[in-house]
Amino acid sequence: MVSLRCRKLQAIGVALFLGAALSAAPRPARAQIRGTVTDAYGRPLPGVLVELWDAQRRLAGDGSDAAGIFRLSTSGTGPRVLLARGIGLEPLRHPVGPHDSVVTLVMQSHAIEVSGATIVAAATACPEADDPRARALWERAARHYDIELSAFGVSTTTRLFAAIVPPARLGVIDTTLLVDQFIQAGYSTLAFATRFATERTFYAVPASRIRWRRFGPWFYPLLESTRAWHFADSLFGRMNRLAFTETLAGDTVIAFCSRLGTRPYILGRLRIAPDTTLAAVEWEFVTPSPREQAGGRVLFAPIDPSASGRPLLPVAGLFWRKLARVVYQEWMEYRQWSRCEAPGRCLAPVPLR
Repeated sequence: MVSLRCRKLQAIGVALFLGAALSAAPRPARAQIRGTVTDAYGRPLPGVLVELWDAQRRLAGDGSDAAGIFRLSTSGTGPRVLLARGIGLEPLRHPVGPHDSVVTLVMQSHAIEVSGATIVAAATACPEADDPRARALWERAARHYDIELSAFGVSTTTRLFAAIVPPARLGVIDTTLLVDQFIQAGYSTLAFATRFATERTFYAVPASRIRWRRFGPWFYPLLESTRAWHFADSLFGRMNRLAFTETLAGDTVIAFCSRLGTRPYILGRLRIAPDTTLAAVEWEFVTPSPREQAGGRVLFAPIDPSASGRPLLPVAGLFWRKLARVVYQEWMEYRQWSRCEAPGRCLAPVPLR
């Protein structure tokens, strides 16, 4: 009995010792990304909202202080990007490497302008012919994504800012007025399978019976939202000519313009990340008479380019349309993407893995 009790006391002592040792061991520290937000002349920008994103969710956020400095704590790993935006500034998507801890974000004044009947937005010329090198790069980027999953297998919570503004304020987002919403990419398998049948009218259909301020003479697909997957779909490749175009920043950009001729089409630019994934797209809708000015842009979440079967997910998107002397715009931020339990059925979505 004494021997048994001694053994029990020894076991308890060992357990207490191990527990104390484990509690005293240093825990993994949360990584911190800090940086400075400046304008094109190097001057600090206060009040800029900076958020860190991984492949499917927002990880952290902070606002730049009077010196333009922000700090983000995170334990996330894998591909990540910083999304920065502020009043009067062009939204910025900045990739973050696995060992990056100090970054500088250089913000530009918002670039979308509408004046008279001319759009200065993307200033993109329509490619006259396909460039095989540009098409090969787009095809490589598109292969990273599972379009079927992107089209009707995901859902997300969002924050929406909608407003009617003067043309000079187009693209200016007031983050204090964002409204929470829910979006489901729940297209049916039938709608997805028949997308090629809509090729003739994919980019716009007459909207005479639709009474919603988002639409005027034409109804446009939600390329900044639930149809953002289109930019990696084979249908996009079939409908558009692709060619490289130069940018002041020197990044890799592919200009595109539809082959559809007199039918509704889009023209714009695809931005390709250094890892050959899609970073962003901006475009203008071009329609037959009655012609109106409308367009959009979308920023994409990062993915691991070595992984396969990943959905193409927006981080944020903008739709705009000119209304006489003002402009209607919608800005959406996608907070947490989840996977539906079945195609087109998102009653109990689960986090993406």
